[in-house]
Amino acid sequence: MASKPQDVPLPIAAPTTEALREAVSQIIRDLTSSKGITDFELAGKLNVHPNTVAAWRNKKNDMGALMIATIGSMFGAEAVAPYNALYGATAHGIVAQDAAPLREMAEALAALTSSTNPKARFDSLPAIHRAISAMEGYAVMLERWRIAA
Repeated sequence: MASKPQDVPLPIAAPTTEALREAVSQIIRDLTSSKGITDFELAGKLNVHPNTVAAWRNKKNDMGALMIATIGSMFGAEAVAPYNALYGATAHGIVAQDAAPLREMAEALAALTSSTNPKARFDSLPAIHRAISAMEGYAVMLERWRIAA
C-alpha cells in the first residue's frame, strides 16, 4: 500500500517561527554591517519605521515575503541567503548580459593578490562573493540556453 503524502518525511526540517526570525535578524545584521548603514538608514531605504527594523534585528517580529523580495531586489540575491537557507535553497543573481563575468573575477583576483595579511584577506571577501555570484548567475544563464536547445 502506498504511503499517504503526510507520511513522507521532509528532506529537511520544516522552518519554525524562531528559525525565520533568526534568518531575518541575520539579514538585517549582514546588511547594516556590509553596507555600513544604520538601522535608521536601512528603514529609510525599505520605507519602514526604524522600530520595525529594530524588531526584525531583535527577533521580535516576522518579515513578510514582499519585504524579503524587496531586500533581494535592492541588495542582491545574496542579501536574503539566510532566508533561502531555511528550505535548503540558494539564489543567484540574473545575468543581464551575455559576457562572462570577467570584471568581477578580475576584481576578486586583484583584491586577493593585494592581500598581505589576514585582515586584508578578510577585506577581499566582498569582491570574492561578487565574483562567485556573477559566476553562478552566468552558469544559470548557460543552463537556460542548454534547456532551450
